Amino acid sequence: RAGENLLGIINDILDFSKIEAGKMSMEAIDFRLDDVMDHLANLVAMKTEDKGIELLFNIAPNIPTALIGDPLRLGQVLINLGNNAVKFTEKGEIIVGAEIVNQTESEAGQEVELHFWVHDSGIGMTPEQCGKMFQSFSQADASTTRKYGGTGLGLAISKNLVELMNGKVWVESQAGQGSTFHFTARFGVQTQPVARRVFSKDELLGVRVLVVDDNASAREILSTMAKGFGLEVDSAWDGQQALTLLSDAETRGLPYDLVLMDWKMPVMDGVETVKHLQDDHLAKTPAIIMVTAYGREEAMTNADERGVELRSVLTKPVTANSLLEAIGEALSMGVVVTDQGETRAAGYEEAMAKLNGARVVLAEDNEMNQELAMELLAQAGIEVILARNGQEAVDILSKDSRFDGVLMDCQMPVMDGYTATREIRKMPQYKDLPIIAMTANAMAGDKEKVMDAGMWDHIAKPLNVSDMFNTIAKWVKPAKVGAGDTAVLSTSPSPLEGEGRGEGGLRSPAVAASTSAPLSPSPSPTRGEGSTSLPPLPGIDIKAGMATCTNKESLYTRMLIKFRDSQGQFAELFAAAKTDADPVAPTRCAHTLKGTAGNVGAKGVQAAAADLEHACLEGKPSAEIEALLQTALTELANVMPGLQKVPGGTQSAGAGETAAVVNKAPAIPEAELKAYFDKLKGLLEDSDSEAGDVLAELMDKLAGSPLAKKLKPVAAAIEGFDFDEALDKLKGVALK
Repeated sequence: RAGENLLGIINDILDFSKIEAGKMSMEAIDFRLDDVMDHLANLVAMKTEDKGIELLFNIAPNIPTALIGDPLRLGQVLINLGNNAVKFTEKGEIIVGAEIVNQTESEAGQEVELHFWVHDSGIGMTPEQCGKMFQSFSQADASTTRKYGGTGLGLAISKNLVELMNGKVWVESQAGQGSTFHFTARFGVQTQPVARRVFSKDELLGVRVLVVDDNASAREILSTMAKGFGLEVDSAWDGQQALTLLSDAETRGLPYDLVLMDWKMPVMDGVETVKHLQDDHLAKTPAIIMVTAYGREEAMTNADERGVELRSVLTKPVTANSLLEAIGEALSMGVVVTDQGETRAAGYEEAMAKLNGARVVLAEDNEMNQELAMELLAQAGIEVILARNGQEAVDILSKDSRFDGVLMDCQMPVMDGYTATREIRKMPQYKDLPIIAMTANAMAGDKEKVMDAGMWDHIAKPLNVSDMFNTIAKWVKPAKVGAGDTAVLSTSPSPLEGEGRGEGGLRSPAVAASTSAPLSPSPSPTRGEGSTSLPPLPGIDIKAGMATCTNKESLYTRMLIKFRDSQGQFAELFAAAKTDADPVAPTRCAHTLKGTAGNVGAKGVQAAAADLEHACLEGKPSAEIEALLQTALTELANVMPGLQKVPGGTQSAGAGETAAVVNKAPAIPEAELKAYFDKLKGLLEDSDSEAGDVLAELMDKLAGSPLAKKLKPVAAAIEGFDFDEALDKLKGVALK
């Protein structure tokens, strides 16, 4: 051990000397990211096993794995950060993650920027300690050096290596709460990678898998990885729940083909669960892969001693390659040579096509989220009935059973989504109705709460459009309401249609029956992707916001205006919530700010609001909540000046009121004005949301005129998606 320590010090000094002399160079060779991660697992997993810590990999499924760069130096940085995480962690878990930041084309070929992170649940650091982490010959403090050893060069060397890979490195930490070290690096992408011995994703489509693990992070990571291969995945957090799900699946005629079973679990471990499963004599016994962080041979020996035969054992951390190989072994499948470097991220156009003609209830109390969700769903040809809270959703479903699914927000006034789901499940006709959560609560515990309430899946906010459509299409199957491939929407009104706001149900901009296919989201045809006519918006990631709105600038502009007008006075809204009789009103108020900020790309506001929501939810002291409120208000103040320059909304309307005093005639020819009215009438009759864009364009041309003032009720009705009312209001407006 003394020799190994001395060798480590010498290697650090040699690397440091090379960097200081400017002699450190980076290779550009073909390599596989999987190989780097496997090497990291081999070196770090033994140390985590010795300490009883779980080592997990969370690699995004859309990362191209056939890269060009320096695998040795990338591995050196990851191993250094991984070893540090093990060194300073006594219990819990270490998660190594990776995701795509950016993908570009250059003269040299395709390049990708990746973001890696290593998270631990160790001792953490103070801000002062974080500030000197990447200095040469420096550690957190003298006591750390004495207790944990080391030269203080590892992070300094890693920082230089990352910079040579055209990236940056940083750390996030709190004393006593663990640390997360991040870094980015750029690599080339191989154009014709050597094919590997893996399975084609198509071969695994339809394979039903149950993931069983008491560790929420491990369960989520393994489920995501399996879904990336096209598997249909459910999860359980202990052996007893796994046995219940397996029995229920058998009863429904949808048995599982495969179970990924964690070995070490409380109450009933993996081996005992498998023994019960084999004793239950199911009509179809699924294949079992035992997953363990404690060594393959030990797990197999333990199972053998208890009379359980295991065909396949998978050791943590699980990689894409090791999981595929284990699946092939467990299912006795042949192998196919294919390229694993291609992205596994499925496009959502196919999912949209499958949803054309579906009819769903959207339970959502926030107007901004209502507009965004309804517009996106309409693009897929989905008919949406809107409920503003859980009680309205229950009432709608009790009167009309012609629905294919429910999209349920969780935090709503009157009745929240959890309670509403339980009430819906009490109705016999809705025992198997797909109910999917759409909420800004995306932590593992929140997902478990969603499932406990009776929902089937979870869509996180801010919305990732691809994930949203793929998740909905997984569960929601449109009823066959017409012949042929094109779903025809019913022309007979539902009990809620035509009744306005009285019953709480509003129709979405439904696609007309003549529409043969859903509209695919695409950038504006008049501008390049990522280009907009919006003013600069400090503190807002326009690209992220536009992506949420499927690159439709008119929709994104409306989202920005709604965010500005609804959240601009957040201090007053939060103060009112604190005096509300409902004790969860402050939590809900912060939750709304978090979700709406995420929709428009105001990430600083979103993060601050999330902290405030969490503090309210946990009942933190008022002084702490007040400090977090001030942080959120500061972040809001940073984005509001830019939002003030976005034309439209209540502020622009106010300006129009002042100008209207001048009483100018509309500066637009009568023939053109008539053409606008005819177009608006046709769009409103078809319940087409484009009516809002056309009216906004007309209002700009009529600014300051009496006619513009007369059209405001029409605009208000369109904003509320009440197209029947908007049409009535329009008919009452004279052209002169």
